[in-house]
Formats: sequence, structure tokens, C-alpha cells
Amino acid sequence: MPIRGGTHRFIRPSALALLTTLSAGVQAGQSAEQLAHSGDPARGIEPCANCHQANGGGSEEIGAPRLAAMGAPYLAAQIRHFKNGDRKHSIMTPWAELLTDEETRALSGYYAALPPASNAQVPAGLDPKAGEGLARDGDWDGRRLPACGQCHGPLGIGAAEQFPALAGQPYNYLIGQLAAWTTGKRKGDPLGMMGAINAKISVAESQAAAAFYASLPATRAAAAAVEMRQGQAVPGIAALSAPTPTPESRASRHADQGEVPSGRAPDAARHFEPPARGDMPSDAFGEMVALGEAIFRQTDRHAVSAPYVGNTQVCEGCHLDAGRLADSAPMWAAWVAYPAYRSKNKRVNTLIERIQGCFEYSMNAQASRAGHPPTAESQTMHALLSYFYWLATGAPTGDKTMPGRGYPTLARTDAGFDPARGVAVYGEKCAICHGADGEGGFAGDLMVFPPLWGAQSYNWGAGMHKIDTAAAYIKQNMPLGNVIELTAQDAWDVAAFINSHERPQDPRFDGDLAQTTKQFHNGEFDYYGKRKGADGQLLGTASEGAKRSKP
Repeated sequence: MPIRGGTHRFIRPSALALLTTLSAGVQAGQSAEQLAHSGDPARGIEPCANCHQANGGGSEEIGAPRLAAMGAPYLAAQIRHFKNGDRKHSIMTPWAELLTDEETRALSGYYAALPPASNAQVPAGLDPKAGEGLARDGDWDGRRLPACGQCHGPLGIGAAEQFPALAGQPYNYLIGQLAAWTTGKRKGDPLGMMGAINAKISVAESQAAAAFYASLPATRAAAAAVEMRQGQAVPGIAALSAPTPTPESRASRHADQGEVPSGRAPDAARHFEPPARGDMPSDAFGEMVALGEAIFRQTDRHAVSAPYVGNTQVCEGCHLDAGRLADSAPMWAAWVAYPAYRSKNKRVNTLIERIQGCFEYSMNAQASRAGHPPTAESQTMHALLSYFYWLATGAPTGDKTMPGRGYPTLARTDAGFDPARGVAVYGEKCAICHGADGEGGFAGDLMVFPPLWGAQSYNWGAGMHKIDTAAAYIKQNMPLGNVIELTAQDAWDVAAFINSHERPQDPRFDGDLAQTTKQFHNGEFDYYGKRKGADGQLLGTASEGAKRSKP
């Protein structure tokens, strides 16, 4: 079955589900295993193994993808794409047209249940490590280019049903598909993402990224991703670095950033530039900086920080490009702005207290194993402070309005904001990554796209629960890489829809919803205690989580 695709996780379906799927194929006249290895000569159906090999690991010689252990929904979707013309292939198109719907489901389930296998080979002369930077970091600051792993999961293990696994895919298959997106021979991707992303990368970058993913063993990628999230060193997976910017790239780097109302307008030099990743010190301080970046990107899973996280959120979820990106609340702007008075708690906060607040509200630390945010003396705090300090190297201390600080303020629209309008926006533009019920997107049990409401989301005390804050963030940064441009009205409406759902309780709640609403949620951009949720109760009533006295 020459399918082009992947999966969202390396998890086999249950035995019952698999038997049900295969029985449907048997009823169609041929079992999935027979179709895979023998085909159906009477109907002109060639065996899948002719191209994808007996182990389902694909073929470098003809550029056929690996199918083994790939996700059944994704594989089935690709057969449908060949049938309806979204994908064009001289062999696959007529082959797919011969399959019944039952056979499509059966074959997809059969390959999804196989052990991971790969026949990929990296061409001589290509260094797989050359593609690591693009795979892990992308180029947010230069081209608003997300990392490949931002959608396809850490080490390319795949995420959700629409973002296939890349690990262990044959190099020639990956190169062929990138070319197909460019020429329009392949369509059907969510929101046209791949066409837009591929237009931003060069042929050399495509080759480097393909070599990197082809070099990853399919049998180890998922386990290695978990180990990396837990802070363990993974043999063969080097620390990643991005190339040092050239003077030419610096000159044009922020051409599309525009005004920054949350700070002040950029001057002729544009935004501040943090040190390049490749310039991270190699001494003991550099080790602490590297730990801080790892915690920032993997907060909910890293062995050092996970005890303080009570949901599946990470710092990078609100501060893109590991806290480096201007207009996405970068950490270099935060470092120089504290200590500062905050109206939220009506006192002067240090940066340590500000970070603790993020753990308390955005990461719901009250529901964590520790039951509280990291202390000032904790390794988590030392690492994050070291990382922020390093990012701010050369920044003007005390500048509380640096260009690029926070999220650009989003002007009000004449139509205001309405969750009812936001339903359609969310379904069309957001659910593909964050899930139909706001549950988030995962690679196995690793969070890739953060939950937006429910028990694993930020709580009612987080800044993102305010509709204006969420709208500003969404307009500036979503969908990832701005592959499509949301209107201001869409951003306002979808922010209202997201924040019209229940989420963990505000840690300042003392048992009196009306009093908590009056004291902390009295603004017009806040639905807590004012709007009814899906259960007919006022938002905040059914919230689970911390219920402690106000500070």
C-alpha cells in the first residue's frame, strides 16, 4: 500500500479495536494482511509490500514511506486524498480507487498495529545534524518559521491525527513530499500549513531536515522524546544550536513586526536581539542556562520542574521560541523590567515572585505534586533566572517598555467579541491542533499543543483567561507561523469562546464566588462568575483545584 504519511503516536490500537477493523476487511473479500502482502490480482490490486517492503519500513530506492506503526486515521485519510485528487501519484491514485471503505480502514489498522520499522538511509555526504536546528528551533525571529517538531512532535514522533511521524521516514520520500507541497501536487493539509511552511525554506534546508528525520530510528524516537522531556541525556541526540545571524539577516530580521503598543515603538535598530543559541557558554554557568531553556520548553515533563506543574502547560506555550521572540512576551524584556509594582497583587514583585505567579496561575502549581510553586532557592528557579539573565545580555536594565515586550495591544472592533461567533473560528482554525474539546494535541502522552480549557489548562487566575490578553496573543502568533492571517474580529471572538469554558479554580478563591468575582474578576474582559458555562452554572462554580484563603 504505497501511502504517504505518518501518525500522531507510537501506540498500537487495542486488540479488540484491531480485530474489529480487520474483520471489516475480511468481509470485503480479502483480509488486510493478504492485501498488504499478496494484493488481490483478480481486481488488479497490487500488494502494499511491493513498494513499502514486507516490514512496512518503506523504500529509499523508490521513495516509498514507512507505514509500520503509523496512525490508522492518518493512513486512511491519505488513501482518501489519493481518491479525491488532493494527492496525485501514478501508482497510488488508481490503486486507492480500487479499495472499498472497509478495506481502507482494515489496511490502515493493520499497518498501525505493526512494530515500528524503518528502511531509511541518509545519502552519503549529508550530515543529519545539520537539520537539527530547523527541526527543533525553526526560525521564528527571522521568518516566523516554526520548528518541524512544533507540529510533528519531539524527535518527529507525530502529534494528533493530522501531523504524521517523520522519524525513520525514508529521505527520498520526505524530499519528494516537500517538493509536492511546493508544486501543488499534494494538498489536503490542515489550513494549507505545509504549503505555506515549505515556501519559507530553501532546498538545502529541506535536504538537511529530511536527513535529520531519516536518521532517527523509528524504534527509539518515542522513547528518546520522553527521555529528553524528563531532562535525561539521550545518546546520539546532540544539543541543538542555531546558526549565528549574519549582518544581512540582522538588517531585515524584523521587517514585518510593526508597532509594539505593549512596549514602545521599535527604533531604527528594531528589536533587541538575544544571544544566538550557539553562543551559550560552555562552563558551569552555561550548564545552568541550558537547564533553564530545557525547563522553559518542557516545564510539565522535565524532572526538575515537573513537581511544580499541576497541568500540561509549558512556559513556551505563551512565550514562543523559548522566550526569545519579540511581541510574544520575551524573557529578555521581562528580565530588565523587574522589580516592578503589579496591580494584580497590589505590591512590588521581584522577578522570582513573577515566575512563581506563572507557576501558580498558568501551570496550576496548587494541583502539582509539590502543591506550590518553586521556591526561590530551588534548582528550577536558579535555572530559569540564569536563562533569562543570559537572554538579556546587553539589554538596558530598568527599561520597562522595551520594544517587543508583551503582546501587541489589539484594538477593539465595532462588533466587540462574542463566543457564539468564536465557535466557528475555533472549529475551522484552532481545533486541528488544540482538539475539538480544547483538550490539546499530544504525541503519545507528551503535550505538543497545549490544552485551552478543562482540568489541564491554565486556571482562572492566569493572565490568558482575560479575553483581551488572549486575543492579542492569538492575533500575533496563531496559527503557528501565521500560515493564515486571522482577522482582528476572529481573534477577539475565538478568545471569547476559549475563555467561556470552565477551567481550574482561581487560587485566590476562598469559597465565595461572588466575592472572588468582585475582588479579582470585575473587568469587562473576564467571564469568571458572570457567564454561565455549558452546565448552566456560572463559570468558576464547577472549577476543580485549589481553594485556599486569599493572600
